[in-house]
Amino acid sequence: MREDLDEINRVILEMLQEDARISFRKIAQRLKVSEATIFVRVKKLVNKGVIKKFTAIVSPEHVGKRLTAFILIDADPRKLEKVFEELKVIDDIYEIYDVTGSFSAILKIRAKDHQDLKNIIDKIGLIDGVIKTETALVLKSVKEETKIKI
Repeated sequence: MREDLDEINRVILEMLQEDARISFRKIAQRLKVSEATIFVRVKKLVNKGVIKKFTAIVSPEHVGKRLTAFILIDADPRKLEKVFEELKVIDDIYEIYDVTGSFSAILKIRAKDHQDLKNIIDKIGLIDGVIKTETALVLKSVKEETKIKI
């Protein structure tokens, strides 16, 4: 646990992760402090980078992204940063990880169907520096958590 995350900050973070739209008043009531205290603490947590952003989590299936896949990429190490830059602009790539092991990167893809996934894989394969890819299609999500345990 980080030293600057006292009990009040931990509760604030837990409550905001559960519902980012919760009012500062409700957080203050639970913690028995003023709304101003919550406002100042949240502002500090944002400024320190502890809170990266406030966002809505959208169900991929409800917006037509019914397929999830992970793509492992083997890339020329001399061109890896350029590969990352090109991957970042492909719309249906939602997560990119630089990893250790026999592959250079792991990508999380959301696609509307198999043809859409094939098009994404083809785009990735055309990037200069990509040597090979391996795709794992997700059959079902067993656990997908956005909250960080504090």
